[in-house]
Amino acid sequence: MTTNQQKLHHLLEFWNNIFQGKINDQRISFDNHLGKGFLQGYLFSEEMYALEFDFQLIEEIKGDGTTLVDDKGYINFLFGLTKPNSNQFITLNFSEFVELKGVILSNDNKQKMKWFHPAHIPVKALLVKMHPDAFYKLVSLSPPLKEKLEQEQTFHLFDHLDNLMLGTLIRAFEVNDPFYRNELIHNCVQYLITLSLARFSKQAEEKQDSSLNMQSLFKARQIIIEQKGSNININDLAKECGMSVSRLRLLFKTFFKQPIYKFQQEVRLEEAKRLLNDHSKTMSMIAMDLGFSNSSHFTSVFKKYFGITPKEYKKTKTPQ
Repeated sequence: MTTNQQKLHHLLEFWNNIFQGKINDQRISFDNHLGKGFLQGYLFSEEMYALEFDFQLIEEIKGDGTTLVDDKGYINFLFGLTKPNSNQFITLNFSEFVELKGVILSNDNKQKMKWFHPAHIPVKALLVKMHPDAFYKLVSLSPPLKEKLEQEQTFHLFDHLDNLMLGTLIRAFEVNDPFYRNELIHNCVQYLITLSLARFSKQAEEKQDSSLNMQSLFKARQIIIEQKGSNININDLAKECGMSVSRLRLLFKTFFKQPIYKFQQEVRLEEAKRLLNDHSKTMSMIAMDLGFSNSSHFTSVFKKYFGITPKEYKKTKTPQ
């Protein structure tokens, strides 16, 4: 068994232990109390292997870097599809939670990393692990990017997917050829990596510190999530993230494709659904906890967003 075969085998064993499924031909399938879906492993060469995630959980799962498979030195590309109205997707924790709605490029030490898969949200992601020799051979084609990465012993870069990258990733998830699946996925992965490096190269050439910008934006998003979207002053939030209010609003809308106030509203409405499901609080209490002016305001906003009143929603979730 080659080195990468061993690494992929250990990676599949690790995730199968988490999802409690069955492994058959580099594929984990599960349908149990945790959720339903699959993870597919791909061995491309001694330079690269990958793992495809496609599932939806009933219960959230999380862990830290100490439990992950040791692949010291390998470079990680993590690609994820954007889902509408998804406040949480698949996350890694470097200094703050990083929600994957695009691409993460990292050589970060897993001892400092946490991972999290949320419940009730479809997860479609592609994790690619690349040998450093192959990676830096590509990076050396761009002097600005090479210089940028050489300045940082540990790096984690973030970017959203442009239309070309998004189309390529969707195509990778749709490949179902019985004979050439591995080769087709490999080509898609190579193209995604090249497109990603080209974008990071351009940012490095234009002296854009997207890493710092994105860390600040992810921090803002995480604060909103932790506070359930309520009682957040935009001036305090911008100060906490080291940005001006105008810049925070502009970059948030640019990177996440929605205004920050809309995201805040979505978070607290999703929290409202959770509280309604819990049946431990009245609608007046929920409205107050989440910062709505009164129950009528809460009902109006909830119905506009979900097409149903909180009372009607609660009835659908009440055990018969």
